[in-house]
Amino acid sequence: MKPHALLVVLGSLPFVSSQEPAPAPKVTVDTLTEELDCGTGGLEVDARGFVYCSDFGSKLGAGGTGGDKVFKIDPQSGQAEVFVAGLRGASGNAIGPEGDFFQSNIGGNFLSRVAADGTSSVFSTDNLRQPVGIAIDAEGMLFVANCGSASIAEITPEGESRVFVTDPLLACPNGITLDDEHNLYVANFNNGDVIKVSWAGEVTKLATLPGQNNGHLVHHEGFLYVIARGAHQIYKVSLEGEVELFAGSGKRGHDDGPALEASFSFPNDLAFSPDGKTLYVNEPVPETGPHTELAPTRVRAIRLGS
Repeated sequence: MKPHALLVVLGSLPFVSSQEPAPAPKVTVDTLTEELDCGTGGLEVDARGFVYCSDFGSKLGAGGTGGDKVFKIDPQSGQAEVFVAGLRGASGNAIGPEGDFFQSNIGGNFLSRVAADGTSSVFSTDNLRQPVGIAIDAEGMLFVANCGSASIAEITPEGESRVFVTDPLLACPNGITLDDEHNLYVANFNNGDVIKVSWAGEVTKLATLPGQNNGHLVHHEGFLYVIARGAHQIYKVSLEGEVELFAGSGKRGHDDGPALEASFSFPNDLAFSPDGKTLYVNEPVPETGPHTELAPTRVRAIRLGS
């Protein structure tokens, strides 16, 4: 074979890299805090990375919505201090674009606004019935999931409220989040459904998770991360409704380790760190007994690796 013919033959062969594909990031779970004197309410993270864990109260049901405070937690040490007190069943929470902290009070049917120094004031009372999750858009509009009325309230930055949507698919709407197209997603507490509410108010079922009892959910980089509370697991759900297990063996407990081997006990809410590398989750400490027992609480950290 002539030299130039060899070059032609070799040039026609497909290029095959000798490098191995990059391994998927290792996802692990560890425990951030000691026991906190509160029942598992909402969880949020601010722009500096501090974690806020709200006190729902010691149990679900009658007499169980008396939690009155929010803890502020250092993400490095896990040390916690009281950020605000004087609340009435601190359920879902969220931080607005101006840094204000908003807190649902499920025991009082109102929303509180909390300044950076922990000073609290009543922000809104209209169209709220057992409010839980809060989602806030870039303009400061709040959307609040009303467990007690199968509805979502829309509240302006000035505190003016209206019913955005009500629908039988909302079965004690619990967690709520927004995607980049301004669609809302809701996690039902009374079943395993994840509900999509379009910007125009059209309500449809996106997916169903195991356990028949969801906690909260969060949108992050085009996916929903949803707590299947009754299954003791966290799922990753595409905006088309494809479901993938993200963390939790399904066994009730508090085992740290690789995400799919780690265990949780009725986890409730979740929030990402500002860099997106850690997903915080709160859960009750008890490993036995009914799901209505919410106190004390721990915060776990799901580390997404690099």
